[in-house]
Amino acid sequence: MSEPSRAQLLSIVALLEERHGVGVRGDELPLWLEERLKNAVLASMRARQLSAGALVATLEADAELVVELANALRVGETRFYRDAAQWEALRLRVIPALFAARPDSQPIVALSAGCSTGEEAWTLAMLLSEATPRGGARARVLGVDRSTPALVTARAATYDVGSQQYLPAELAQRYLKPSVDGSVQITSDLAKSVTFQERDLMRGVPPGRYAVIVCKNVLIYFGDEAQRRLVADLLRALTDDGTLLVARSEVPIVRALGAKAQEIAPGITAFKST
Repeated sequence: MSEPSRAQLLSIVALLEERHGVGVRGDELPLWLEERLKNAVLASMRARQLSAGALVATLEADAELVVELANALRVGETRFYRDAAQWEALRLRVIPALFAARPDSQPIVALSAGCSTGEEAWTLAMLLSEATPRGGARARVLGVDRSTPALVTARAATYDVGSQQYLPAELAQRYLKPSVDGSVQITSDLAKSVTFQERDLMRGVPPGRYAVIVCKNVLIYFGDEAQRRLVADLLRALTDDGTLLVARSEVPIVRALGAKAQEIAPGITAFKST
């Protein structure tokens, strides 16, 4: 079975951008994306016993296959506290300031946009729980992703022990419970503060205003127009004092769209609503 050509991959990406916002700039095709898409296409070719040309020809009418390929591109590896410097900036600078500006009775609501298997949402919940004043209202985190299998993992709240390799020891001790099989599980108390929702961000951000939005390694999968729409939606969803944090590689994308940048720690940039 021959591999799909670059032209065929580009035609698939064009359809993915049209239907789901997944895309590239012009005819650029980053190596990481090309390899991931090629592997997903080869798997679909084998499963359906189709050549690359036949698979491409069926895409227009096969909505299920288009969704399958979009999901294969978007679901990536994640860990608790991945890129520790960003999380430390939230922990030490952003979150304490949010609590200081609010009465104890007013809960902070945060969004993990494109949360994948949940580690990002749980990390955000840990930092908010840690900073909540004694007797204060419990902070809430909403994690959203378009992948059903990823959300099954997120809701189960059980992870391989290696997923905590970047997590500060005091947070791991407080919020992760070791299991006899070598996995770790989110504590039941923290689990009360997080909910997960299946949602395609191309259809809009969940209604509400959020004091913190973390949306890391999501924009890189989208084409120019989809990036513009999503960034505008995320900024509109922030509270007046809210903060949007994206992956460092995505900071230039958000800057180029005119968002108000703020250095929240040396070398760490976040964005404000206005």
